[in-house]
Amino acid sequence: MQSKNIKTKINNPDHSSVVKVAIILVLGAIAPMLDTTMTNVAINTIMKDLHSSVNLVQWVTTSYILALGLVVPIAGWAVDHYSGKKIYLSALFVFLTGSIISGLATDINLLIIGRVIQGAGAGIIISIITTLVVRATGTQGLGSIMAIVGLPAVLAPILGPTFGGFIIKALDWHWIFYVNIPIALASLILLYFLMPEFKPTVAKKAFDWLSILLLGGTFTSLILGITKLSTSGKFTNSDVLIPIFIGIALLISYVIYALLFPQKALVSLKLFKFPSFTASSILLLMSGLTVNGAMFILPLYLQNIRGLSVMMSGVYLISQGLGLLIARSQIGKLTDRIGARWVVLASIAIAVIGTLPFAFFNAKTATWLILITLFIRGIAQGGMTIPIMSDAYSGVPSELVSEATTASRMLQNIGGAFGTALLATWIQTQLNHQLVTPTKLNSAYQGAFVVTVIVTLLAVIPAWFLSHHISSNKK
Repeated sequence: MQSKNIKTKINNPDHSSVVKVAIILVLGAIAPMLDTTMTNVAINTIMKDLHSSVNLVQWVTTSYILALGLVVPIAGWAVDHYSGKKIYLSALFVFLTGSIISGLATDINLLIIGRVIQGAGAGIIISIITTLVVRATGTQGLGSIMAIVGLPAVLAPILGPTFGGFIIKALDWHWIFYVNIPIALASLILLYFLMPEFKPTVAKKAFDWLSILLLGGTFTSLILGITKLSTSGKFTNSDVLIPIFIGIALLISYVIYALLFPQKALVSLKLFKFPSFTASSILLLMSGLTVNGAMFILPLYLQNIRGLSVMMSGVYLISQGLGLLIARSQIGKLTDRIGARWVVLASIAIAVIGTLPFAFFNAKTATWLILITLFIRGIAQGGMTIPIMSDAYSGVPSELVSEATTASRMLQNIGGAFGTALLATWIQTQLNHQLVTPTKLNSAYQGAFVVTVIVTLLAVIPAWFLSHHISSNKK
C-alpha cells in the first residue's frame, strides 16, 4: 500500500516524496559501495591465506571493477525497457549471490568468480540509482537530492577501511563478504515493499550489441592498461600501452559509429551539445585525481608515514567524513539556488587548502593539524561531487537521462582508476633504484599531493562551464 502511495506522488513529485524515494534507493547501494573499499583493505591478508601471487590477487579488485564497468551500458538500456524496481531487486540478488560465493571461496579462482558476479550486480545498482532519481524529481532541485544519493559513494572510502580493518582484526577476511548478506537481505525486503515500480519509458532504441562491444571494450581495455600502469610503474611497458591504445581505438570507433547510426547507438553524442553535461563529464574524469586519487594515497600516507594501523588510519579519515556530512545538505541547497559553477569553484579553492598542507606534513606533524586539514578536505569533497553529479542532467531531456548516466558513470570509473594508477606510479617512480628511507618515502608522498593540487586547480577551466543562475535570482 505504501509503495502505491509513493508511486502516486512521483507522478506529481513533491520534495518529501522524492527524498523518501532517494533514501529507499540508497539503502540497496550501501553494501556494494562499502564492499569495494573493505576488500582493498583485505587484499594482503587474502594473498597470504590463499597462497596467491601479487599479479593474481590484484584480479580480486580488477575483476570487480571490470564487471561493474561492463554492465553500465547494459543497465542504461535495460532501465528504459523494463521495470526499474525489478532490475534493481534482481541486481541486488546477483550481488548477494556473488557475496556468498566470495565468502565461501577457499581458492583464488573461486574468489575472482564471486567478485565478477558481485561487480555485475553492483554495476547495475550504482548505474540506475541516479537515472531513477532524476526521473522521480525531474532536473529541478537535484542538488539536495544528489546530496543523499551520492552519500554512500563518498563515505565508502572513509568508512570502508575502518570497518574492513576491524573485521579482519576481530574475525577473518571471509567476513568482509559475509557481512554483505544481512545488509543485502534487509535491503531486498525493504525495497520489495517500499520501492515504487518505476515503469519503463517509451524507449525507441533496440538493444545494440555493437554499442555494448565497443563501449564495454573501451572500458575494459583502458582499465586493464591503467591497472598495469599502477603495478609496473612505467608508461612505456607494452602491457600498459597496448590495452590503452586498443581502448582509444575502440572509443574512436564508437564515436564514428554513433555519428553514422545515431538511432542505434546506446549513448547519444547529442548529450555533448549540452555545455553542463560536457563540463560535468570532464570534471568526473578529472575527479580520479581531485577526489579518488587523494582518497587512495591518504590511507597509505597515514600508514606508511605516520605509522598508523589500517583501522586507525580509517578512524583519522572519519574527520574527512564529518566535513562532508556537515557541508553536504548546504551544498545541495546552494547548488539548487545558484547553480553548480560557483559551488564547484569555491570547493576547488577549499580542496587546495585541504590538500596542499599534506605536501609539507611529515611524521612529526601535530595530529590536530592533520585532522583539521582532513575536515576541510571533506567539505571540498562534497562540493566537488554533488553539484557535478546533479549538473550532468541540467537541460538534458528525459529520454536521454539513462544515456547520460551511462556516459557519466563510465567516465567517472575510468577517471577514478586513472587517478589512482597515476599517483601510485608517481610514488613508485620516485622510489625506483633508491634506498627507501623514511625521508625519501615522505618526499614521494608529498610530490603526489602536489600533483593532486595542480590537477585540482586545472579543474577550474571545465567548472566555469557548469550551470549558474545567480543573475536570474537577483531579478
